[in-house]
Amino acid sequence: MLIATALVTVGLLALITGFQFATSGVATSGGETAAVFLAEQRIEQLRAHAMLDFSARSLAAGVMTEYCVAGHVVGGTSTCQDTSADSLYTRTTTITDLAGDRGCPVTPLLCKQVEVRVSYRPVTTTGTLDQSRAVDLVTVLGRRA
Repeated sequence: MLIATALVTVGLLALITGFQFATSGVATSGGETAAVFLAEQRIEQLRAHAMLDFSARSLAAGVMTEYCVAGHVVGGTSTCQDTSADSLYTRTTTITDLAGDRGCPVTPLLCKQVEVRVSYRPVTTTGTLDQSRAVDLVTVLGRRA
């Protein structure tokens, strides 16, 4: 009876340890999914602006940083703002004008490279913030003919 109890105890400890790793993996992948969504959302916003007006102010070369709270959807989009209060994700958008050396003509400007990086700190099963992680998406937008 003692041997059976010891075997069941060892088995249950192994199961509990495996459950902790599984829960941590689910939390990490949930954070990564939200980060990918935020990056894709930004690229789609800029793609829509490029289709309407390629010289729009939102497509000017430069760097813009936003702080986002994934999961809180307002009007079909996640909330992102210029301040870092209550944010779990930092979304940095870098727009670069491409000309000449990358196959785009210099005049008129026809191509822009868009890089979106979403950084976040996933919450572990112990409730602590783990090391910082990031998702990067890069695309090239072109003027519609």
